[in-house]
Amino acid sequence: MGKLIWHELSRYISLTASVYAVWASFWGFFFRKFFWDFIGGILRSPGGLQPSPKFSLFINVIVKYPIVQIGTMALGFIIIALEYPIPILKGTAIFRSIALRVVLLIMQAAGTVLFYQFEAAQSSGDLFFFPSEVSKHEELGTEWEIRICTALQKKPAVSPPAGEAGITPSDRSDETVKKYDPFAPPYVPNLHVGDLRDESSGTEYGVLLNKYSVVPHHFLLVTKEFMPQNSPLLPHDLVQTYLLLLAARKARKNYFAFYNCGSNSGASQSHKHIQFIEVEDDGPPIEILARAANLEVSGKPFSLSSVGYANHVYRLPTLSNSASPEQLEQALFLPFLSLLDLVISTVRHSPDYPSGTPSYNVILTLEHMHLIPRRWETYTLGELGATLSVNSLGFAGMLMVKSDTERQALEQEKIETVLRAVGVESVHELQVAGTSMEAMDETSA
Repeated sequence: MGKLIWHELSRYISLTASVYAVWASFWGFFFRKFFWDFIGGILRSPGGLQPSPKFSLFINVIVKYPIVQIGTMALGFIIIALEYPIPILKGTAIFRSIALRVVLLIMQAAGTVLFYQFEAAQSSGDLFFFPSEVSKHEELGTEWEIRICTALQKKPAVSPPAGEAGITPSDRSDETVKKYDPFAPPYVPNLHVGDLRDESSGTEYGVLLNKYSVVPHHFLLVTKEFMPQNSPLLPHDLVQTYLLLLAARKARKNYFAFYNCGSNSGASQSHKHIQFIEVEDDGPPIEILARAANLEVSGKPFSLSSVGYANHVYRLPTLSNSASPEQLEQALFLPFLSLLDLVISTVRHSPDYPSGTPSYNVILTLEHMHLIPRRWETYTLGELGATLSVNSLGFAGMLMVKSDTERQALEQEKIETVLRAVGVESVHELQVAGTSMEAMDETSA
């Protein structure tokens, strides 16, 4: 009787593991990643963090061609058919073979351990994934995304304070808890994707999965040494960010990056971190408006006048995967400085702007760099009284609400109204006129 019980228990465990392997393989087709690519990974130009050449075989059979995923899924179905079992196998020598089961399960385990990452963090409890649905709303000449995530109403509380990525738990004094930094190493292994080092500056970064994830594979680039979130992006920050975007494109993924700078920008942590979100081929909705802008002169900042709030955009030159870090720095940092100057100028033209360091949002795609000055972090929706927190994603065209009631209130109140309220009034025409006058003065002199 005891042997029968153990046999049945083993059978159920085998079935459960195989069902999970099939499920993981299914998602592995859409999110292709070699789990161990960070071992021996190096920073290259181009490509950002790239796997060691010794792992090229795994990259080929997992990322380029999902051979491992197909094989693992096939093994999962075979084991399910064997353990269930299907009628044709029942009573056969294959069905009775314990050795065959052991071999198949080892092969299945070896396959699944090669390509899962996001699912591992989620299943371990290190990563919280909140299901959501996206509603499209036509306004200001483009389709805005309103993501409804009712689960955020019950976002889990953790101790010490929650961040977007966790660190390994340990005994802490009260003073340590107060100074808890979720982006300081050592990192939780299931959230730690890998490390980067900028060769020119020596700055080291960690790449972490977002602990509270609404979109799969939302990840962060964080400085290993503490840098304040209200500090501007430095040349090496921009270079490493763009290298990651190039690496994503090389892997046939379309990501954009964003940075919330300052207390009113929607930043959730004080440790410097840049965030990355995967989007469809067209990019975030704001990019549709940026691409449609006809520029009289290239290589200068411009503004999207149709949106009604202050925004400063720069169209980047086409940068290939062969661009060196030096070329990237030259192509990215000077535009960033020019946009930052416009942000400061915009704030100075606002007489009732809050005191303190100016806040702004940065949105970076392979084509454009956007900087948006911020006045407030939150907006209260009329009679409903619900408070919306708006960060860079809101200005990228991707807003978040916690209920369908909030979505309806947002659509009724208009997205432009919300963004204008938390942003700053545009004075772009005045700034352009001032620049033109300065140029004329220099010419006449």
